[in-house]
Amino acid sequence: MAECVVISDEITGGSSVAAMLEKNRCTVCSLISNKGLKDPATAKFDCLVYSTNSRTLTPEQSYQLVFYAGKLLKNPEVKLYAKRIDPSMRGNTCTETQALLDALGEPDRVAIVVPAFPDLKRINVGGYILVDGLPLQKSLAGLDDMRPAQGGRVAELFSEKFRYHTEVLYLKEFIKGTEHLSNRLKELAEKGARAIVLDCTSQEDINTIADAVLASGIKFLAVDPGPFTATLARKVMREAESHKAANQKIFGLVGGISPLIAAQVEKLRLEEQVLLISVDSAALIEDDQRRAAEIDRVVNEYLAKCDEYKIIFVVSDHLGATSQQILTYETELEKTGRSSLEALDLTSSAYGQIARRVLLGDPNVKAIYSTGAEYTLAVCRELKSSGLNILGQVLPLTAYGEILGGDFNGLKYVTSSSSATDASTITASIQYLKRKMEI
Repeated sequence: MAECVVISDEITGGSSVAAMLEKNRCTVCSLISNKGLKDPATAKFDCLVYSTNSRTLTPEQSYQLVFYAGKLLKNPEVKLYAKRIDPSMRGNTCTETQALLDALGEPDRVAIVVPAFPDLKRINVGGYILVDGLPLQKSLAGLDDMRPAQGGRVAELFSEKFRYHTEVLYLKEFIKGTEHLSNRLKELAEKGARAIVLDCTSQEDINTIADAVLASGIKFLAVDPGPFTATLARKVMREAESHKAANQKIFGLVGGISPLIAAQVEKLRLEEQVLLISVDSAALIEDDQRRAAEIDRVVNEYLAKCDEYKIIFVVSDHLGATSQQILTYETELEKTGRSSLEALDLTSSAYGQIARRVLLGDPNVKAIYSTGAEYTLAVCRELKSSGLNILGQVLPLTAYGEILGGDFNGLKYVTSSSSATDASTITASIQYLKRKMEI
């Protein structure tokens, strides 16, 4: 029997969730008929996505179809139940969520509603769905399940159309950490909430919510357009592997002065819980003693703080530098008598040394990200690798692979060209690595 069961109101949405689940290295089937639900052949799949094709039906018809499907799919072996909803909240969202809860027949099971799809620039803030920063009702037309004149808030939607008690948790709850959010979820569930609607602005928020839900120990039903369900599936399936993955870390190196890369790092800072350690670029091109001291400082700071973070980056203090900062650096460079190419070689090799010492000092680092050919080359050289075994593409100009040979053979690696202009390059790479690492 499948360990993950998802019910969608139409085939394209169901298939999109199936594709996300497949990225978790799960086997997935997407079904559209009751016959398929009863077919023994479907039992071999890790995940089963069933589409009721009920989006345009009446609430009563939708309820019956979802309830019947839920009854057929209910099984003690299932670790995750999910109701896939439309990113634009079309269809009978509340009715179908209620139907699946009723079918599962557990009065203490709570619908965790995360109506966000950050990759599609759909987020939920203050209970409102925003698309590219605009309220949903101002950006899309023909919404079946929302009435813009009455506010267009997901929380209000559930309060009006959901039969059971609904609570809302806003962004302020996230700031206090996963443990606080977990306690709040448990508290609301114990008070009788059957649906909890949560704000969400990024994939990092989705990760936080998923961790909090699992830590709370409550019985739950995931209700979202797909990213939350896929994140939960990655965490609850293959429990032995998940426990092993719990302490895994990602280490990143970003040098240079590019304002484009600076924007990527800033987006990373905003969307992930990451430690950024600044590297004094001028120190790396001076005498050997100053250079060695700076490498020591960076590595020691990493080792002192690494237990508190799963993502740690060392970044150049010249990223996005002003013309005055660049002029100051060039003046320092001129004093050393070195050319710009010699300075780049010294700088990149220092980053390579930092990477090697970090890996030796923290065995929990299981993946590396680097930007720029010089820095990737320096890391490979320091790790005595013959190169990278390329296994996929994250984005154009951004590749995924594993270290080939050397002391850290098989270490996961994402390398991005310094000319990759997408502001999401680093954050997309981190999410890609998380899926590969199953964290």
